[in-house]
Amino acid sequence: MGLGEHCTYARALGPDWHGLAWAVRNAHADRPWRILIGRATVRRGRTWLARIAGWLFGFPPDVADVPCSVEFATAPRGERWWRRFGGHPMTSTLSVEHGRLYEAFGALKVELKAARRGGTLVLTAGRARFGPVALPRALSPEVIASEKERDGRFLFRVSIRVPIAGLIAAYRGTLRPVT
Repeated sequence: MGLGEHCTYARALGPDWHGLAWAVRNAHADRPWRILIGRATVRRGRTWLARIAGWLFGFPPDVADVPCSVEFATAPRGERWWRRFGGHPMTSTLSVEHGRLYEAFGALKVELKAARRGGTLVLTAGRARFGPVALPRALSPEVIASEKERDGRFLFRVSIRVPIAGLIAAYRGTLRPVT
C-alpha cells in the first residue's frame, strides 16, 4: 500500500490523490490508527446564533497557538476523527457513500467536495442534512478547508460559516505524524 491509497480522501479524489503534496498524503497514510500533533489557533463566531451553533456541534473556544492533536481511526466506510485544541475536544466522522464524501458532527451531515489544486487538498461544502431533514441554504454550513505542505510541514486551514449566523469557527495550524 502507498501513502494513503485507501484513505477516505484518496477514495473521494481518485487519481488526483497522487498529485497532492507528500506531507498531505503522509498525514492520511494507510494505518488503522493515526495520530498527528502540532499547534493550532481557533477563532469562534461572535453572533449569538454562531455561539449556539459552535457550542451545539462541539467547536472549541477561541484559543491561540495551543497544542493540537488529531487522531483518525479507520472504519469500513470511513474514518472517525478526534481533534483536540488546547485540551478542547471535537469529534466527527468522515465517510464516502455512493461515491460522495461526507462529514458528520452528530446528527449534522455535510456533503464535502474534495479537489486538488496543485499539491493542495481543498474541501468545500455541498448539501447538508440534520438527521433526515435536508437543510435550506440559509442554514447549511459553508465550509472552505485546505491541507497543504510548506517547507516540508503539513498546514491546515478550515473556515465554517452559516449564512444566517456568519462565522461559526475557523481554525488553522500545523501538524506532524507521531511515529
